Amino acid sequence: MNNRLAVIDKKLCAPDRCGHECAANCPVNKLRQECVVVEEIVRIDENLCTGCGICVKKCPFHAITIIKNAAPDPEKLVYSYGANSFKLYGLALPRKGVTAMIGENGCGKSTNAKLLSGALTPQNLPTAELREYYKQEHGIAFKPQELHAGVKGKVNELLEKIDDGQLNELKKLFDLDKVWNREFKHLSGGELQKVVVAATLMQDEQAFVLDEPFAFLDYVYRIRLINYLKEKFSNKNVLLIDHDISLLSYVSENAYLLYGVNGAFGSVSQSYATDRAINMFLEGFIAPENVKFRGQPIKYKSYNEEKLGDELYVLQPARVKFESFTVENKHSLTLHQGEIVGVAGPNGIGKTTLIKEYCSQDPDNLILKPQILERGDFLAAKYMRTDSPFTQIFVEDMGLKQLEYYKLNDLSGGELQKIRVFECLSSEKHNVYVLDEPTNMLDVKARISLSKMLREKAKEGKAVLVVDHDLEFLLNTVDRLIVMDGEPAERGEVKGIYHKDEGVRLLLKKFDLTYRRDPPTKRLKLNKAGSQKDAALKKSGEFVETR
Repeated sequence: MNNRLAVIDKKLCAPDRCGHECAANCPVNKLRQECVVVEEIVRIDENLCTGCGICVKKCPFHAITIIKNAAPDPEKLVYSYGANSFKLYGLALPRKGVTAMIGENGCGKSTNAKLLSGALTPQNLPTAELREYYKQEHGIAFKPQELHAGVKGKVNELLEKIDDGQLNELKKLFDLDKVWNREFKHLSGGELQKVVVAATLMQDEQAFVLDEPFAFLDYVYRIRLINYLKEKFSNKNVLLIDHDISLLSYVSENAYLLYGVNGAFGSVSQSYATDRAINMFLEGFIAPENVKFRGQPIKYKSYNEEKLGDELYVLQPARVKFESFTVENKHSLTLHQGEIVGVAGPNGIGKTTLIKEYCSQDPDNLILKPQILERGDFLAAKYMRTDSPFTQIFVEDMGLKQLEYYKLNDLSGGELQKIRVFECLSSEKHNVYVLDEPTNMLDVKARISLSKMLREKAKEGKAVLVVDHDLEFLLNTVDRLIVMDGEPAERGEVKGIYHKDEGVRLLLKKFDLTYRRDPPTKRLKLNKAGSQKDAALKKSGEFVETR
């Protein structure tokens, strides 16, 4: 059996705009066999294909992907978008309680969700569990991955319209009374996320798919959401998709692994105990199934502490007032050449408002990658440039070359995030690069690559300012941390700038959380409140177990 896969991206393939290089250079075609056939869209015979990869290299639009000796058993196929198109093998089901899905961008999370919601119909049900699941009708509530800036109306209008009896407790859980009469366009990313999650959870359904519900939320609300799901949804069926593996190991007992080749195929593993699943994902090897899906394991890297360079830019004291809300920085904060500085604190205290103010005051020196991403009907190639060592490394490490001829409207959330980060960092005329929530929608591997790229940018003598809620990313990436506090939706203030270790300790003390290290991988794991490890780390004042 030939288990090779040939995938044609129908959005990119354009035979009327090229010289049919794929067919002309195919060695099998030269033997007078029809392996690559040019029709309205190119068609490749997977049984004749030798996997040489010549067509992949010759295609001017990056429309062809050939996977050699990597395709799963065809009998496990659940859905295919057609010949030479994306295929999903296996399916992650929402089970009683909270079940996690851990995986890489572009391997079929959206297809999995559409199959569960009924937007797509499975073409094959290869297991008894799937056949039993689809014997019954399932209503499903779906929380989408991406938040959109164009939502209109007020918070209270939306939630009161769909209330099914849970409004008051969800309003209290997320402190929504503070934004109750506010229009969506005036919400921060964290505030908008709380409204969207609440709107999903109050639906009267048995099954729920929550796609990146922790994005934009600070740790107070992440833990509140986790505890709410454990308490109120223990008899519901919840599939939770997120890239914060420290939270997934805390909220779920079991997890599926999703792996494959971006845009070509995805394969869903059996479910395993969550910590075991996470460690197998990082290793790239599913031992019980004897499947190796990545050449090298994912390893967290902590960069050597950089010696502060010369003074580069000073963030002057500032005060911003919007209606009844005020955010203030009373300090002069000096940024240095070669430095990465994080910005962290609770939701709704003006982190985004403050950095947008600084960027608007001095656009010649500061450039912003915004929190909520805008799409468009133009090609990603508009931002693609490889005219410097930095841009060449970024495009290669982040896999941007294959996105060149996609419209922004057709990109996944993670792909769009990479393009917008690249757009910001590829500018050469600015001194300070400001990234608001750059890890949202990025998988673990991409977050580690982003950490490396920010370090490369700083080495050019620039400064990078990063607003984020991923504490592991901040610990592994930044040199210092600006800590903010205040009263959400009322006031916010900068408390000061600290060494990253001290800054993270201050945040964890504020959130009343501690982290330990997983021995095999050294990744962070959230401690259960009141456990021996939690108590010991709080008593020592460390809050995070050292490596």
